[in-house]
Amino acid sequence: MNAILSSLGILHESAEQTRLITPYADGLSAFEAYLTSSAQPGARLRTMIYGCTLQPFFDALITAHTAGCDVRLIFDHTQAAGRAETPQIERLMTAGLVDGEHFLIGTSPVHHQIVHLKATVIRTPDGKAMVEDGSWNYSVSASQQLNDLCFTESDALARYYEQAFDRLWDWVKANEPQYQKSTTEDKK
Repeated sequence: MNAILSSLGILHESAEQTRLITPYADGLSAFEAYLTSSAQPGARLRTMIYGCTLQPFFDALITAHTAGCDVRLIFDHTQAAGRAETPQIERLMTAGLVDGEHFLIGTSPVHHQIVHLKATVIRTPDGKAMVEDGSWNYSVSASQQLNDLCFTESDALARYYEQAFDRLWDWVKANEPQYQKSTTEDKK
């Protein structure tokens, strides 16, 4: 069965996971604790996210970037253009994160629809690979709704998400300049 799943691009493994469901568990505190790993010099962080307005997340990104971490994000274009997410992305730019180098804004490659993933991969300098994923958007309101967060320590799962991230990064960079802040700011 593993060979069949693998041939279809599906990852099958039995990694140790921690799952929680909001609002019954405190997703925000769990996510903030997870993000502390990203602030280590030499750490690497990759995020693909639909809705992202959570100030502690943006604070952690800025802290990680300032500490010399390798930070890259892909934001969904419909949400990035919204009144709640736009100022947070502008904070990243003010803090020195560069559009096209540290973050991109885009869509899914097949029908140019939303980037609906909600996932962050952190690789620590000591080689530890951790993934957060689930239905939880990075927002305060997500913790007040029925959502799940899953924290998994797995090199294989981290590679799986990183490969998807790299493919989407390359595609957005090549095909969607119209959504990038540097492109739209240059036109003003």
